[in-house]
Formats: sequence, C-alpha cells, structure tokens
Amino acid sequence: MGREHLPLISPDGAGLVRLEGSEGAAQLYELAIRQEEGAGLWVRGADLTGEDLEGLTLSRCLLEGCRFTGAGLRRLSLTDCILSRCDLSGAQSYDGGFHRCRWQENKALGCNLSGLHARDWSCTDCRLDAIRLDGASLEGVRFAGCNLAGANLGGLRWKQLELTQVNLSGASVTGTALKGLDLRSCCLEGLAAGDSLRELRGAIVDPIQAAELARLLGLDIR
Repeated sequence: MGREHLPLISPDGAGLVRLEGSEGAAQLYELAIRQEEGAGLWVRGADLTGEDLEGLTLSRCLLEGCRFTGAGLRRLSLTDCILSRCDLSGAQSYDGGFHRCRWQENKALGCNLSGLHARDWSCTDCRLDAIRLDGASLEGVRFAGCNLAGANLGGLRWKQLELTQVNLSGASVTGTALKGLDLRSCCLEGLAAGDSLRELRGAIVDPIQAAELARLLGLDIR
C-alpha cells in the first residue's frame, strides 16, 4: 500500500474540529438524521450503541475510541477517514462505501459489511471475527494482523487484495475465486469452500498449508 492509498488527513488530528464524548455522538447522530456529510471532524469517545445512523457520510474524519455496537449503519460512507480503537461489533453496515480509509485496532465482531464497495482500505490489528463481507467489492484493500476467524467472505470480487498474517480459520470463501491471492502468512485451518473447491485453485500457499487444504479433498497424506 503506497502513500497514495492513505487517508488525506493527518493521523494526529491536525486541522480537525475536535468533539469529545456526548458532543461527538450528538453531532454524528444529527448528521445521519439530516443526511448531511460530516467533514473535518475528530470525534473521540462517542457512544452510539444501538443507534440508527443509516446513510451516515463522513469525509476527512478521525474517529477514535468510539462505540457503534449494534448500530444501524446501512450505506455508511467513509472517505479519507481513520477509525482507531473503535467498536463496531454487531453493527449493520451493509451496502456501504469506503474510499482511502484506515482502520487500526478496531473491533467489529459479527459486523455486517455485506455488499461493501471499498477502495484503498487498510485494516491493521483489527478483531473482525465472524464479520460479513459477502458480496463485497474490494480494490486495493489490505488486511494485516487481523482476525477474520469465521468470517463470511463469500462471493467477493477483489483486485489487489493483500492478506498478511490474517487468521482465516473457519472462514467461508464459497463463491470467491482465490487465484493469485498470497495466503502463505495466513491461518487457513477449517477454511470452508464450495463442494468442488474450485475457489482454491491458483491460490498461493506454502507446503504445510497445501497439506491442510488437501484434507478438504479427502486426501490421506502420509
């Protein structure tokens, strides 16, 4: 991921309008209700657990330590945004769009990102267990040090996807062609694919992983 893929804001929040706690939560809620774009905001510690924020649109924003657990975030749009140490577990955020965004140390257990359109999205050290990305379109997306155990990655369309030290144990890739995808640093234990396993053809794996995947074919390796 080159510098051109990074959000066009400073990670230290320079030049952003700073909003803390309830003030930040009220601002984000109001933006969603009015269907207005929020730009140039640094929101820290906002708690929007369970709130309906459908259509929330943010650009050049930094969200730090915010809670969106169980929130309704359908059609969430993020452009040039950084989310750091936020919790989106159980959030419903299908049909969203991310462009030049960075997620770092976030938790999004069981978050629904079905149908996401993401371009130049970087996720580092995130807990994404059981996340739903089925039907998503990913271009220039990178996951590094993330846990995607039990994730639904079915029907993905991807280009320039990077997976580095990602836990994919128990994840489903049914309907997603993995040809050319480098999985050598990833955990593939219990990876689920379609009955014909055509999804795995052409994936780049190491010899140990190859032996693990061969068991899906019913091979007895001795």
